[in-house]
Amino acid sequence: MPSTKVLLVALAAAVHSFDAVRAAEDPQITPAPTPTTPERRQVAGGSGTPILSTLHYAFTDLPYQVYPFQVLRGPQFGFNQCNSTTLGDNSNCQTLIFNSPDDFCLWGSPDANGLIGNVEAKVVAYCTKPYHGTRVIPPGSITGLQWMKTPGYIQVSGFIKNNGIGLDPTDQGGELDPHGADLQGNPLGGVVFSNGTTDSDGHTLTQVFNWNTFVGGNQFCFKACYNSITSPDYCENRYDLVGCTYNMPSAAKDGEFTSCEGDVQDVVGVYTTNGQSVLFAHVNEHS
Repeated sequence: MPSTKVLLVALAAAVHSFDAVRAAEDPQITPAPTPTTPERRQVAGGSGTPILSTLHYAFTDLPYQVYPFQVLRGPQFGFNQCNSTTLGDNSNCQTLIFNSPDDFCLWGSPDANGLIGNVEAKVVAYCTKPYHGTRVIPPGSITGLQWMKTPGYIQVSGFIKNNGIGLDPTDQGGELDPHGADLQGNPLGGVVFSNGTTDSDGHTLTQVFNWNTFVGGNQFCFKACYNSITSPDYCENRYDLVGCTYNMPSAAKDGEFTSCEGDVQDVVGVYTTNGQSVLFAHVNEHS
Protein backbone atom coordinates (compact mmCIF):
# COMPACT_ATOMS: atom_id res chain seq x y z
CA MET A 1 0.00 0.00 0.00
CA PRO A 2 1.47 3.43 -0.93
CA SER A 3 2.65 5.56 1.99
CA THR A 4 0.85 8.72 3.05
CA LYS A 5 3.79 10.78 1.71
CA VAL A 6 3.53 9.16 -1.75
CA LEU A 7 -0.22 9.75 -1.85
CA LEU A 8 0.21 13.42 -0.90
CA VAL A 9 2.83 13.94 -3.62
CA ALA A 10 0.60 12.26 -6.20
CA LEU A 11 -2.36 14.37 -5.09
CA ALA A 12 -0.35 17.59 -5.36
CA ALA A 13 0.77 16.63 -8.88
CA ALA A 14 -2.79 15.80 -9.89
CA VAL A 15 -4.11 19.12 -8.59
CA HIS A 16 -1.40 21.01 -10.47
CA SER A 17 -2.22 19.11 -13.70
CA PHE A 18 -5.96 19.77 -13.28
CA ASP A 19 -5.37 23.49 -12.70
CA ALA A 20 -3.21 23.68 -15.81
CA VAL A 21 -5.99 22.16 -17.95
CA ARG A 22 -8.57 24.57 -16.52
CA ALA A 23 -6.23 27.51 -17.14
CA ALA A 24 -5.87 26.49 -20.79
CA GLU A 25 -9.66 26.46 -21.11
CA ASP A 26 -10.18 29.72 -19.21
CA PRO A 27 -7.33 32.27 -19.45
CA GLN A 28 -8.62 34.03 -16.31
CA ILE A 29 -7.59 31.04 -14.18
CA THR A 30 -3.91 31.04 -13.09
CA PRO A 31 -2.33 27.57 -12.74
CA ALA A 32 -1.28 26.62 -9.22
CA PRO A 33 2.49 26.82 -8.80
CA THR A 34 4.48 23.60 -8.82
CA PRO A 35 5.24 22.66 -5.18
CA THR A 36 8.84 23.46 -4.23
CA THR A 37 11.02 22.91 -1.18
CA PRO A 38 11.73 26.27 0.53
CA GLU A 39 15.39 27.24 1.02
CA ARG A 40 16.49 26.71 4.59
CA ARG A 41 18.96 29.12 6.18
CA GLN A 42 20.40 28.50 9.60
CA VAL A 43 22.18 30.35 12.33
CA ALA A 44 25.70 29.20 13.23
CA GLY A 45 25.76 26.30 15.61
CA GLY A 46 22.61 24.79 14.10
CA SER A 47 22.52 21.27 12.75
CA GLY A 48 25.49 20.87 10.41
CA THR A 49 26.44 24.53 10.74
CA PRO A 50 29.63 25.18 12.76
CA ILE A 51 30.60 28.18 14.87
CA LEU A 52 33.21 30.14 12.90
CA SER A 53 35.71 30.50 15.76
CA THR A 54 35.91 26.70 16.11
CA LEU A 55 37.11 26.20 12.53
CA HIS A 56 40.88 25.72 12.74
CA TYR A 57 43.20 25.15 9.76
CA ALA A 58 46.82 24.95 8.78
CA PHE A 59 47.53 27.76 6.31
CA THR A 60 48.38 25.23 3.60
CA ASP A 61 45.09 23.36 4.15
CA LEU A 62 42.64 26.22 3.88
CA PRO A 63 39.52 25.38 1.86
CA TYR A 64 38.42 27.68 -0.93
CA GLN A 65 35.75 29.02 1.44
CA VAL A 66 35.82 28.47 5.19
CA TYR A 67 32.10 29.24 5.58
CA PRO A 68 30.07 28.31 2.46
CA PHE A 69 27.00 27.39 4.51
CA GLN A 70 23.48 28.66 3.82
CA VAL A 71 23.18 30.71 6.97
CA LEU A 72 21.15 33.86 7.56
CA ARG A 73 23.89 36.21 6.36
CA GLY A 74 25.58 33.76 4.01
CA PRO A 75 26.98 32.11 2.19
CA GLN A 76 30.48 33.57 2.46
CA PHE A 77 31.14 36.51 0.14
CA GLY A 78 34.82 35.98 -0.65
CA PHE A 79 37.37 33.18 -0.48
CA ASN A 80 40.27 31.97 1.66
CA GLN A 81 42.73 30.43 -0.80
CA CYS A 82 44.71 33.56 -1.66
CA ASN A 83 47.89 33.75 -3.73
CA SER A 84 49.52 35.68 -6.58
CA THR A 85 46.61 34.84 -8.89
CA THR A 86 44.13 36.62 -6.58
CA LEU A 87 46.26 39.69 -5.87
CA GLY A 88 44.85 43.06 -6.90
CA ASP A 89 42.32 45.83 -6.45
CA ASN A 90 39.38 43.48 -7.00
CA SER A 91 40.55 40.68 -4.72
CA ASN A 92 37.91 39.28 -2.38
CA CYS A 93 40.41 37.43 -0.22
CA GLN A 94 39.15 36.99 3.34
CA THR A 95 42.33 35.54 4.84
CA LEU A 96 44.08 38.29 6.80
CA ILE A 97 47.81 38.22 7.61
CA PHE A 98 49.08 39.93 10.77
CA ASN A 99 52.85 39.50 11.04
CA SER A 100 54.82 42.62 11.90
CA PRO A 101 54.85 46.45 11.83
CA ASP A 102 55.49 46.49 8.09
CA ASP A 103 53.60 43.34 7.12
CA PHE A 104 49.97 43.25 8.23
CA CYS A 105 46.47 43.56 6.84
CA LEU A 106 43.24 45.28 7.84
CA TRP A 107 39.65 44.50 6.96
CA GLY A 108 38.13 46.95 4.49
CA SER A 109 35.16 47.39 2.21
CA PRO A 110 34.91 45.40 -1.03
CA ASP A 111 32.80 48.24 -2.43
CA ALA A 112 34.01 51.77 -3.12
CA ASN A 113 33.05 54.18 -0.34
CA GLY A 114 31.54 51.41 1.76
CA LEU A 115 30.19 51.78 5.27
CA ILE A 116 31.34 49.20 7.80
CA GLY A 117 27.83 48.87 9.17
CA ASN A 118 26.63 47.78 5.73
CA VAL A 119 29.51 45.52 4.68
CA GLU A 120 30.78 43.99 7.95
CA ALA A 121 29.80 40.46 6.86
CA LYS A 122 31.77 40.72 3.61
CA VAL A 123 34.82 42.88 4.37
CA VAL A 124 38.01 41.78 2.61
CA ALA A 125 41.71 41.95 3.44
CA TYR A 126 43.83 44.99 2.53
CA CYS A 127 47.56 44.46 3.21
CA THR A 128 50.70 46.56 3.43
CA LYS A 129 52.61 44.06 1.25
CA PRO A 130 51.66 42.64 -2.18
CA TYR A 131 52.50 39.09 -1.05
CA HIS A 132 49.26 37.68 0.26
CA GLY A 133 46.83 37.58 -2.68
CA THR A 134 44.79 40.47 -1.30
CA ARG A 135 44.09 44.10 -2.07
CA VAL A 136 46.99 46.39 -1.18
CA ILE A 137 46.78 49.47 1.05
CA PRO A 138 47.93 52.38 -1.15
CA PRO A 139 51.24 54.01 -0.15
CA GLY A 140 50.73 57.00 2.10
CA SER A 141 47.37 55.79 3.45
CA ILE A 142 48.79 54.83 6.85
CA THR A 143 50.15 58.00 8.45
CA GLY A 144 51.29 56.68 11.83
CA LEU A 145 51.18 53.58 14.02
CA GLN A 146 52.44 51.83 17.11
CA TRP A 147 53.09 48.08 17.02
CA MET A 148 53.19 46.38 20.41
CA LYS A 149 54.14 42.81 21.36
CA THR A 150 53.18 41.58 24.82
CA PRO A 151 53.15 38.21 26.65
CA GLY A 152 49.46 37.83 25.72
CA TYR A 153 48.95 39.31 22.26
CA ILE A 154 50.31 41.48 19.47
CA GLN A 155 48.56 44.75 18.73
CA VAL A 156 48.73 47.62 16.28
CA SER A 157 47.06 51.01 16.61
CA GLY A 158 47.33 53.83 14.14
CA PHE A 159 45.96 56.31 11.67
CA ILE A 160 44.78 55.62 8.13
CA LYS A 161 42.86 57.47 5.45
CA ASN A 162 39.48 55.79 5.19
CA ASN A 163 39.66 55.39 1.41
CA GLY A 164 42.88 53.37 1.81
CA ILE A 165 40.67 50.44 2.81
CA GLY A 166 37.64 51.29 0.68
CA LEU A 167 35.65 53.17 3.32
CA ASP A 168 33.56 56.28 2.84
CA PRO A 169 35.60 59.28 4.08
CA THR A 170 32.88 60.13 6.60
CA ASP A 171 32.45 56.62 8.02
CA GLN A 172 33.26 56.51 11.72
CA GLY A 173 33.60 52.73 11.46
CA GLY A 174 32.96 49.82 13.74
CA GLU A 175 34.26 46.64 15.34
CA LEU A 176 34.95 43.27 13.70
CA ASP A 177 35.74 39.89 15.28
CA PRO A 178 35.41 36.13 14.65
CA HIS A 179 32.31 35.80 16.84
CA GLY A 180 29.37 38.14 16.25
CA ALA A 181 25.88 37.91 17.72
CA ASP A 182 25.12 34.89 15.52
CA LEU A 183 28.60 33.28 15.93
CA GLN A 184 29.26 33.52 12.19
CA GLY A 185 31.89 36.23 12.51
CA ASN A 186 32.51 39.55 10.82
CA PRO A 187 33.47 38.94 8.15
CA LEU A 188 31.62 35.70 7.59
CA GLY A 189 34.38 33.18 6.85
CA GLY A 190 37.18 35.59 7.72
CA VAL A 191 40.30 33.99 9.20
CA VAL A 192 43.54 35.47 10.56
CA PHE A 193 47.07 34.04 10.33
CA SER A 194 50.36 35.29 11.79
CA ASN A 195 54.01 34.34 12.12
CA GLY A 196 54.47 36.95 14.84
CA THR A 197 52.59 35.35 17.75
CA THR A 198 54.12 32.99 20.29
CA ASP A 199 52.10 30.17 18.68
CA SER A 200 54.32 30.39 15.60
CA ASP A 201 57.98 29.50 15.16
CA GLY A 202 58.55 32.97 13.73
CA HIS A 203 58.26 31.81 10.13
CA THR A 204 55.18 29.59 9.78
CA LEU A 205 51.84 31.30 9.31
CA THR A 206 49.71 30.04 12.20
CA GLN A 207 45.99 30.67 12.65
CA VAL A 208 44.91 33.18 15.30
CA PHE A 209 41.69 31.91 16.86
CA ASN A 210 40.80 35.02 18.87
CA TRP A 211 41.19 38.58 17.59
CA ASN A 212 39.31 41.87 17.28
CA THR A 213 39.69 45.14 15.44
CA PHE A 214 38.22 48.58 14.87
CA VAL A 215 38.45 50.46 11.56
CA GLY A 216 36.98 53.81 10.52
CA GLY A 217 37.15 57.44 11.50
CA ASN A 218 40.63 57.52 9.90
CA GLN A 219 41.94 55.25 12.67
CA PHE A 220 42.50 51.54 13.14
CA CYS A 221 43.52 49.06 15.79
CA PHE A 222 43.92 45.30 15.67
CA LYS A 223 44.71 42.82 18.44
CA ALA A 224 45.65 39.17 17.86
CA CYS A 225 45.59 37.07 21.03
CA TYR A 226 47.81 34.03 21.53
CA ASN A 227 46.03 30.69 21.24
CA SER A 228 47.95 29.40 24.25
CA ILE A 229 46.22 31.95 26.50
CA THR A 230 42.46 31.47 26.78
CA SER A 231 41.96 33.16 30.14
CA PRO A 232 41.78 36.01 30.75
CA ASP A 233 40.35 37.06 27.38
CA TYR A 234 42.57 39.91 26.24
CA CYS A 235 40.57 40.10 22.99
CA GLU A 236 37.29 40.82 24.78
CA ASN A 237 34.97 42.31 22.20
CA ARG A 238 31.85 43.50 24.02
CA TYR A 239 32.62 47.22 23.98
CA ASP A 240 31.73 47.87 20.35
CA LEU A 241 30.71 51.51 20.70
CA VAL A 242 33.75 53.02 22.38
CA GLY A 243 36.46 52.40 19.79
CA CYS A 244 40.23 52.01 19.76
CA THR A 245 41.12 54.44 22.53
CA TYR A 246 39.14 52.48 25.10
CA ASN A 247 39.57 48.93 23.77
CA MET A 248 43.25 49.11 22.78
CA PRO A 249 45.01 51.96 24.58
CA SER A 250 48.30 52.93 22.96
CA ALA A 251 50.80 55.72 22.50
CA ALA A 252 50.23 55.89 18.73
CA LYS A 253 50.69 59.34 17.20
CA ASP A 254 49.84 60.53 13.73
CA GLY A 255 53.09 61.04 11.85
CA GLU A 256 55.10 58.56 13.96
CA PHE A 257 55.86 54.88 13.37
CA THR A 258 57.04 52.96 16.42
CA SER A 259 57.42 49.36 17.60
CA CYS A 260 57.88 48.20 21.17
CA GLU A 261 57.41 45.43 23.70
CA GLY A 262 54.82 45.96 26.40
CA ASP A 263 53.07 44.46 29.37
CA VAL A 264 49.59 43.03 28.98
CA GLN A 265 46.89 45.56 29.75
CA ASP A 266 43.93 44.86 31.98
CA VAL A 267 41.17 42.95 30.23
CA VAL A 268 38.95 45.48 28.47
CA GLY A 269 36.37 46.76 30.93
CA VAL A 270 38.48 46.02 34.02
CA TYR A 271 40.47 48.65 35.93
CA THR A 272 42.98 48.07 38.69
CA THR A 273 42.94 50.76 41.36
CA ASN A 274 44.92 50.48 44.60
CA GLY A 275 45.37 46.79 43.93
CA GLN A 276 41.65 46.13 43.45
CA SER A 277 39.94 45.26 40.15
CA VAL A 278 36.86 47.24 39.17
CA LEU A 279 34.51 46.21 36.34
CA PHE A 280 33.24 48.94 34.05
CA ALA A 281 29.47 48.97 33.46
CA HIS A 282 29.70 48.82 29.68
CA VAL A 283 27.37 50.74 27.40
CA ASN A 284 26.81 47.92 24.97
CA GLU A 285 27.22 44.16 25.11
CA HIS A 286 27.39 42.73 21.63
CA SER A 287 29.52 39.72 20.86
